[in-house]
Amino acid sequence: MQPSQRKALERTYRRRVPPSKVVSAELARHLAQISNDLRRQVGVLVSRDGVIRNVIVGDAAQLMLPDIGRLRGRTGRFRGLRLVHTHLKGEPLTADDLNDLALLRLDMVTMVEVIQNGQPGRVEAAYLDPSMLAVDDGVSTNGANQSGLPPSNPFLYARARNVQELTLDFESTITALEDEFARVARNTSGATGTERALVIGIQPDDDHFAETLELVRSADVIMAGTSRQRRHRIHPKTVVGRGKLQEIVLEAMRRNAEVAIFDIDLRPAQARAFEDATGLKAIDRTQLILDVFAQRARSGDGKLQVELAQLRYSLPRLTEKDAGLSRLTGGIGGRGPGETVMEIGRRRIRDRIRALEKRVEKLSKQRDLRRQRRRRERTPVLSIIGYTNAGKSTLLNALTNSEIEVADKLFMTLDPTSRRLRFPRQGKVIITDTVGFIADLPEDLITAFRATLEELADANLLLHVIDAADPRINEKIGAVESLLCDLELSDIPILRVLNKIDLVPEDQADNLVRRFAATAVSAVDRSGLEALVNTAEKHLGGSSFSPRYATPTLSG
Repeated sequence: MQPSQRKALERTYRRRVPPSKVVSAELARHLAQISNDLRRQVGVLVSRDGVIRNVIVGDAAQLMLPDIGRLRGRTGRFRGLRLVHTHLKGEPLTADDLNDLALLRLDMVTMVEVIQNGQPGRVEAAYLDPSMLAVDDGVSTNGANQSGLPPSNPFLYARARNVQELTLDFESTITALEDEFARVARNTSGATGTERALVIGIQPDDDHFAETLELVRSADVIMAGTSRQRRHRIHPKTVVGRGKLQEIVLEAMRRNAEVAIFDIDLRPAQARAFEDATGLKAIDRTQLILDVFAQRARSGDGKLQVELAQLRYSLPRLTEKDAGLSRLTGGIGGRGPGETVMEIGRRRIRDRIRALEKRVEKLSKQRDLRRQRRRRERTPVLSIIGYTNAGKSTLLNALTNSEIEVADKLFMTLDPTSRRLRFPRQGKVIITDTVGFIADLPEDLITAFRATLEELADANLLLHVIDAADPRINEKIGAVESLLCDLELSDIPILRVLNKIDLVPEDQADNLVRRFAATAVSAVDRSGLEALVNTAEKHLGGSSFSPRYATPTLSG
């Protein structure tokens, strides 16, 4: 670039655009002349007060916009900047231009055609259509009524043969958009401090996505909307492609959402790239499950194990913006003079993890002592296991007349709960309710809850509680018993218990009992409990008992 060309670009910063104008005739002429001289696209980012904030030089076909920092105001608002740039071949606004408009939340994007002798020709401006922000009054915040994504072209255009004929009033247009945002925010705002989430489905399995929605509900998150993209191959950088990113950003703006929850696990780099591209906080499946666990932990042991799992998850995801780590405590050693803030933050997490691991190890030893005492007393132990929300705690309440908290939510039970029960011939037994299982349970959770899961190792009998009315019964039985194999617990006798049998027709119930070699009960109306106790007692009395049951065929 020649010195005269560089000086001409520097003079661009002296230009001013009236607040009502999209672009002034003087600025359009100036940009067209420079662009014609360089044979490159040239653009500027203009603030709402008409000041030129950035001057950008691209190549003949496109611009690469600079990092323009964090959004002004809260997530979902416009950037407060509009892009005005040249097109050398007279082509209309491109898909990349519109993606920049959406992903960067620019106020407006404008193209100025460069014609002969470096004069400005046609002008085209695009901005968000305020009507796409309209949210039906019937949309509930719990996700019961989900609408689709915005129309394929959610933009409005203003076109003119030259700058002088462009009559669009920029100031009034952006004011109308901001007013519409304010209205949407008022109509969709939740409780103070509560984030609204857009749930994004990547896996093609509808049942998997439905389970993700149930996890979101169990986490007490306000579900603003849903979006599905059944990709055969996940985008290696941003999970979804650029076009889908635009749709997600527009839907988040439309629904006043601040968080994107995925039904898959994300690599740390993917989560950061998605957040940088959209301005939304990315939450993956493991993080969502950890959040549910954190809410359910009641005992000190449970909170300890959840914190350990959270720290193990967060360590590889630590970035500069998180390096303050104000919520972390303990274990700070001497700081080397060459350490960066992020290195200090990572060391603090590692120190905390080591301290928690020692406490978990101590917890494991304490529980081992209690188990040894039970073995000396020769008290049989029954452990209730099963997929989350199968009715395990309800069954324990029914068997022991207890009042353990139950609800139609996932992972309501996190801390193990033990009760004494008297069998007719066996006498006193201990029955324990344990944390529910779920398909693809995060490895960090399995490791962190080792002390809790060790309780299962000393059980004389596992009561595998199954939701008889669940359409995914095969898959969930397979997930539970696969996890038992992973935990090296498959040698313990298992008695399958078909719960909620009152919710299925009688002939179907009989078929399920035969198919899974199970005992049928309804913990709610207490039917079948006597038969369950008798069957469990027979299994406890048989020293050479080994589990005999039909192996389910996993669906889909």
